[in-house]
Amino acid sequence: MGVVVNLALFFAYNVLWPSGMNGAFDWISAAIGIGALAVLFRFKAGIIPVVGACAAAGLAVTLFR
Repeated sequence: MGVVVNLALFFAYNVLWPSGMNGAFDWISAAIGIGALAVLFRFKAGIIPVVGACAAAGLAVTLFR
């Protein structure tokens, strides 16, 4: 359990602060993550479609930035 939590925190840190703590916070990634949590818990959607939708949203943001 501890290894999974450690890995989740490591990925969250590197996604939300891509340039380190002194860099800018990535609000778009945070919004995608919060949206995913809301869809998973509120609407009981499946994990695979949510991951696919988040991947598509992240790709769209990257391509149109």
